[in-house]
Amino acid sequence: MFASFHEEPIFRFREFDEARGFIEDLQDNKDTYEAIDYMINHKEYYFLLKNLKAQLNKSKIGVYIFLNLPCLKREDDLELIEYMLKHSDEVLKEGIVDYLKSCKNFNFARKIFEDGLEDEAIEVLKLIPEGIEYLKEHLKDERLNRILIYDFTKD
Repeated sequence: MFASFHEEPIFRFREFDEARGFIEDLQDNKDTYEAIDYMINHKEYYFLLKNLKAQLNKSKIGVYIFLNLPCLKREDDLELIEYMLKHSDEVLKEGIVDYLKSCKNFNFARKIFEDGLEDEAIEVLKLIPEGIEYLKEHLKDERLNRILIYDFTKD
């Protein structure tokens, strides 16, 4: 009955250098995803983001990274995230915005709003009480009403 069951051996990295090569290549395979998990478990966020920034065409892998990252607060990490938000395709951009919405970092959302990423920042700011106050101060009434009304009517 279970004769055809074959369990694959679990591949684990023992050291940073073992996982590093997979992160630098970012190929869509099992070892790369395990290397990403290793980097996240060992808090190598900057290295991970820096390599994703260098290969922004890897949307599927990028979305996986942002689904698994904890909320980052370091300025260097946030700068990389902002760069990727500005220069990525729509798939990765949506993954990054979903990540930012889950973190609800008001200061970062305000910063990207001021840096010209208004649409992405609004998605985050409208989820935070002080973000709504900020939007009231910085948007014209008609645009603010459209944003707030749309959110309440789309559910």
